[in-house]
Amino acid sequence: MKRKLNKIQKMLLPGVLGVSGLVGWAAKSQASMLTESFNASIPSALTDWTGNLTFPQFNPAGNLTLTGVEVVINGAMTTTLTVTNTAGNSSSGKVQTEIQISITDPAGTAAFDPGDPFVPGLGYNTPQLDYKSTKFTYSLGAGNSTTSGLLTGNATTYDTGVLSTAPVLAEFTGSGNINLPAGTFTQTDLSNTGGNSNSSQVTDAGLTGTVTYTYIPEPGTVSLFSLGGVAALLHRRRRPEQA
Repeated sequence: MKRKLNKIQKMLLPGVLGVSGLVGWAAKSQASMLTESFNASIPSALTDWTGNLTFPQFNPAGNLTLTGVEVVINGAMTTTLTVTNTAGNSSSGKVQTEIQISITDPAGTAAFDPGDPFVPGLGYNTPQLDYKSTKFTYSLGAGNSTTSGLLTGNATTYDTGVLSTAPVLAEFTGSGNINLPAGTFTQTDLSNTGGNSNSSQVTDAGLTGTVTYTYIPEPGTVSLFSLGGVAALLHRRRRPEQA
């Protein structure tokens, strides 16, 4: 009888260890957060313009659950400035180009501007990126004008942080795309002494964005996988011994 019990123990022990390993793997998988990122851009073009940052929605196929959305946006520009002194005496000063870029969440759930009210279902269009080119310093005689070389400017990264409210997760979940409309407003910032100077600019600006989805496998998926492994082990142990 003792020999028979030892034989049964030897048969079951690997299966028990295997089941234990699968259960541990399942618990670890359920706790693991996975991420996936998508990039979109609006190519640099003469301002002012409107366009769309278009991202794939998070596709829950395969029993995946979206838990967080993060949107990071960057802008860049190149500009050439012309300053004209229309007065009869000299003038001097500094001038730069300013760009305001607005990014709109059509459903109003992503709250791109933390200072704005969070009103699901309502869109808004306030500047999220506001930045300036390097300054052009000038000194002009009466009636003269001057043109800068090509100046550049880059927007400070705008980051929504990880958004996890139900309206945001619902808006970004699906099998299609999500469009975030964007637009620019361009102006010059002139600081002048003497004379009577005015400025104009020719500016190109572009926009890039990244959406990062944080998600986990649904517990049911992991459990089914684990049960399948357990069944396979038990089936293997129940094979009749060969004579």
